Amino acid sequence: MSYIPLFAGTFVIFTLGSGLASLVYGILLLFQNMGVNYNFGSINLFMTSIVLITVGGLLIITVLLGVFGALKDVSPLRLATLVLLFLLLVVLAVVGVWGMVSYKTGGLEKSIDRDFQLLKEATDATKIDIKKKAEYLNKKFNCCISYPPDANSEGEQQANSCIEPDAGGTIEYKSEMNAACATVYFQTKSKTIFCLAILTLASAGAVFLAILIYALIFQRARAGYTGCNGDGVSPVHRPPVHRPPVTGSSVTGSSVTGRTKPALAGTSC
Repeated sequence: MSYIPLFAGTFVIFTLGSGLASLVYGILLLFQNMGVNYNFGSINLFMTSIVLITVGGLLIITVLLGVFGALKDVSPLRLATLVLLFLLLVVLAVVGVWGMVSYKTGGLEKSIDRDFQLLKEATDATKIDIKKKAEYLNKKFNCCISYPPDANSEGEQQANSCIEPDAGGTIEYKSEMNAACATVYFQTKSKTIFCLAILTLASAGAVFLAILIYALIFQRARAGYTGCNGDGVSPVHRPPVHRPPVTGSSVTGSSVTGRTKPALAGTSC
């Protein structure tokens, strides 16, 4: 079966490449969002990074199972490889399509605007998560989100760029800064989502090609063994044939006389 090593090498290139790409990008995404315990918008980048790392690791394991099953003719491993590849293909395709649709249709921007609006309308200053979200957005994206003071706090201290005193000396906050904040946050996250969608869709395409190649290996291996042995049993798995000992009448000294032993079935293959 000289074609099996060639097809197995091509299978390794597609599967291992998509696995490493998913794993590396997932780790980078995880480090970028590890300290962020909250999310704005319909796509959570922290959870997405966990999914990518898991898929990448499983793809690398699938490569090992697939190569061993193909070269050693282990049918259960070949079948398990195809099942794993199909499941991982579905996961990558779902993540990629979801990210691309959210980016192209404006669903991501709408969900971010909705979450920002809910945050600005929140008035319960005793909730720690509201304060942390406001502080994070004000510091990193130049927002002007404030919360009212409570018994343990003097309220959110705004930067000078957020304060706009009027003619009467009354301090007002620049409302346009909040809209700009949502825009900057969307632009930053949308770039990440677009790259994520491109990578996962490309990985899904590579896995799909790997499935086709491995299915060809699986089908030709079964057809080859069936044609060689006639009964569909691989020579590796064929039970040994026990032959009766040669009688003394057929042996003269150290040489065997009499009829020649019949050839084993399938040895010509």
